[in-house]
Amino acid sequence: MAKNNDKTQRYYPGIKTACLAMLALLFLLVCVLLQGDGGESLGGGDAAAGAGEHGFYYENLALMPGVEVTADSVENDSFLPQLAADGKKNAGAGRWSSANEAGAPEHWLQFSFPQEQSFAFVSLYWERLNVLGFVIEVSRDGEHWTQAALWEGTPETNEQHVVLDNQAQGRFLRLRTTAVSDTEENQYLYYQNVSLLEMEVYAQAPVSWCLQVPEIRTAEDGSRFLPLPEAPAGYEIRLLGSDYEEIIDEDGTVYPTLEEKAVTVGYRISQGDKYEDSPSYYVTVPPSVFTDNPESPADNSEASVDNSEAFVVNDRPRLSPEVSEWKGGAGFFPPEDAKRIVMQAGREAELRQPALDLQESWKKLSGGELTVVSGEEASLQTGDIYLGFAGKEMGLKEEGYWLDIRPGTMVLRAEKLQGLIWATVTAADLLENAGEGIPCGTIRDYPRYSVRGFHIDIGRRMVSLETLKQIVLTLSEHKMNNLGVHLNDNEILSTSGKNDSISNAFTAYAGFRLESGLKNSRGEGITSQDGSLTREEWKELTRFAAEKGVQVIPEIDTPAHSLALTRIFPEYALADEPDNVDQLDLGKKGTVDLVQKLWKEYLEGEDPVFEAGGLVHIGMDEYFADGEDYRSFANDMISMIQESGRTVRMWGSLSRLPGRTQVASENVQMQIWNMEWADPQDMYEEGFTIINSLNSSLYIIPGGGYDRLDLEALKQWEPNLFAAGTQAEMLPAYSGRMAGAVYCLWNDTIGSLDTGVTEEEILEHFLEPLPLLSGKLW
Repeated sequence: MAKNNDKTQRYYPGIKTACLAMLALLFLLVCVLLQGDGGESLGGGDAAAGAGEHGFYYENLALMPGVEVTADSVENDSFLPQLAADGKKNAGAGRWSSANEAGAPEHWLQFSFPQEQSFAFVSLYWERLNVLGFVIEVSRDGEHWTQAALWEGTPETNEQHVVLDNQAQGRFLRLRTTAVSDTEENQYLYYQNVSLLEMEVYAQAPVSWCLQVPEIRTAEDGSRFLPLPEAPAGYEIRLLGSDYEEIIDEDGTVYPTLEEKAVTVGYRISQGDKYEDSPSYYVTVPPSVFTDNPESPADNSEASVDNSEAFVVNDRPRLSPEVSEWKGGAGFFPPEDAKRIVMQAGREAELRQPALDLQESWKKLSGGELTVVSGEEASLQTGDIYLGFAGKEMGLKEEGYWLDIRPGTMVLRAEKLQGLIWATVTAADLLENAGEGIPCGTIRDYPRYSVRGFHIDIGRRMVSLETLKQIVLTLSEHKMNNLGVHLNDNEILSTSGKNDSISNAFTAYAGFRLESGLKNSRGEGITSQDGSLTREEWKELTRFAAEKGVQVIPEIDTPAHSLALTRIFPEYALADEPDNVDQLDLGKKGTVDLVQKLWKEYLEGEDPVFEAGGLVHIGMDEYFADGEDYRSFANDMISMIQESGRTVRMWGSLSRLPGRTQVASENVQMQIWNMEWADPQDMYEEGFTIINSLNSSLYIIPGGGYDRLDLEALKQWEPNLFAAGTQAEMLPAYSGRMAGAVYCLWNDTIGSLDTGVTEEEILEHFLEPLPLLSGKLW
C-alpha cells in the first residue's frame, strides 16, 4: 500500500481530497513556467545544474497587491509582520518575531486579502525550531475561523510545507501557534516567541504533491513492479529512485523480498525543459510468497506456522548492523559440523580471498579447520558452506547478499564481490553469537546508503600502519565501506602561541604523512621526518582494505591546512597575516602547478600510489582569500582528477566563498562539515553528491571540545538530516546523490593544545559510536 511520507516536514493532512478537488484548476494554472533558476520553486533538484529549468510557476498570494499582514504582537519594531511576506526567506532576511512572553505560546500571523481567495498550500520558513504546534485557519469575515490544517510536534526542518485539509475559501488566512519549547537546548527557554522568516500562501499545491502512488503489482510471469502515478496531460513523470534500490529499482522493478518493507520513493514531473521533483512518498512492499529455505514454511502466513506444532520459527538474529530482511527457519546449523568452504566452480579467483577470510574467522571463533574447495551448489554435502554469485534478478546490486542457513549447509550468494564480503562478515558474526548453533533461516541484506565511513586525521598526529589496519578490520566487521585518511595538516595557528609574527607562524607544527619527492630549490622536502607512510605501505594498506570491503580515500588538503607545503615553499603562502601562513595564495602564478605536481606523483604511473579508478579527496575547506580564485582552483583540481579516471571528494565551502564561477558538480562528492560553509540543500541543488560529516554531530576531537560523539543525540539522528543549532535541512533519502555519512576524528590537540592522546585512545574514541552509526547507515 502506498502512502505519503511526512518525515521531511512536508505535511499532508487530507491530501487526497484536497488534490483531487484542485486538479482541474491546477493543471490550467501551471502552464506558466518560471524562467531562470526557479527562485520560487517548491521542489528539490536531482540533476546537475543546467540539466533543466527547475520549477513550475505558482503565484504566492501573500505577495499580491493589497494584502495586509498583521500579527498579535511583535518582539520589537525590527520584526514586523509584513517582513514575513516580503519575498525573502534566506537566513539573513527580515522576519516577524512575536512578543517574547513565558507561558504565552499562542501567537498569530494573519493575511487579509482584498477579495476572497482559494487556499490549498502553505510554505513556512522558520527562523528557529522551537514551535511545538500550530493550526492554519481560514475565515470569510475575520471573526469566524475554520481549521484548515493542524500540526503537532517540532518541525524537523526550518522549511515546512503544508497541504491544507481541503481547498479552503475566504478573505482571511492565519497561522496560529499553540505551543513553544521551553527547553534549555538552543536557549529556547529564553526565546518563548515565534520567529518566521517567510510565509507563502498558494491557491494550488504543486503537481508533485498530488501524486497518487499505485500499489505494487504482479505481472503474468510472477515478477513485481511499481507502476508510475498518472501524470496530467502534457506532463511526463519518471521515478527518480528509492532509498532501497535492492527493493525498488529505478525502472520500477520490485525484487523478491522476505519481509514487508517500507521504501521511500521520489518522482520528477517535467514539461519540456522544466521540472519539479516530488517530496518523499512511502511505498509498502509486501513479502514475496517464496523461500529459498526448504526447512521454512512455504509462505509467510501465520497459519502456516501455527498449524505445525513441531515447527518453531527462529527469531531474527541480533547482529550489528541488523540484517535488512529475515525469514526464520527451524533448527540450527551446528558450527562443529562445518567441514568445507565450497567456492563456485569457475569463479575461484574472485572468491578465494573471502573464502580464506571466512576460513580464518571460523578457526578463530570455533576452532574448526575448514577446507577450501571448488564445486557446484547442487552437489553440496552436509557441513558445506557455499560461496557463489547470484543473478541480477535477485536485486542484490553492489553490496547486497543472500544467506540461506539450513541444518546441514549454508549458502552465501551475492551479485558482486563486495556483497559476498559482507555475507562472510555476517556468517562470522552469526558464528560468534551462535550459542547452541547458527539459527536456520534466510537473510536478504543490503545497505540504505552507499557511503558509510570514518575519516581520520593523521596529518597532525601520526597513526601507525598497524592501527590503520585495525581500523579497517573493525570498519569491515560493521559493514562500513569507507576510510578517509587526512594526510596533511598543522597546528591551529590562532591557538599555537606562534602567531605573534608571520615568521614565527611558519615554525608551527605541520605534518605530511606520505612519502613524497616534492622538494624546494634547497633540497628540502615536505614528508614528515617524525612519522610517515612509504608509497609501498600506502599501496599495502589500500590492497588490504579492498580485501575487507573497505575503500581507502587519501586526502591531501589544500589550499588551507597546508603549512607542510607553505613552509617549504613560502613563496606560495598567503601570508598576509600570521594566522594565514598555512594557506596557499591561489592568486599567485605557479601555486596551482605546485599542487598538481604533488598530486601527479601519486596519480600517474603503471602502478600508481593512489588506486587507479578509485576515489581521492582534494580537501578544499576553510579558505580565507578570494572566492573566484578558490572556485577556479576547484575546477582545475576536479578536471585533473577526473581526467585521471578517478572520482573526486571535497569538503563543502562554496557557500562562504561566493563567485561567478560555477564549480563542476557532476560525479563530485561533497562532505558537508558545516552548514554555514556549505548549505546542504544549495549544494544538492547544484548537483553535488552529498555526504553528511556535520561537525555538530559527527566530529570527534580526542581531548578537545568534541571529545566524544553524543550517543543519545545520535539515536535520533538520520544520515540525510543536517541539523546544527536552530537550523535543520533534510535531503531526500530516495536520491542516490544523498550518499550517506562519514564521521571524523581530528587530532587538533597538538602543540600548545597537546593532551597526550595515544593511539589506543584514538582507537577507543573511534570504536565507541561505530555500532550505532553503522546501524543508522546500513
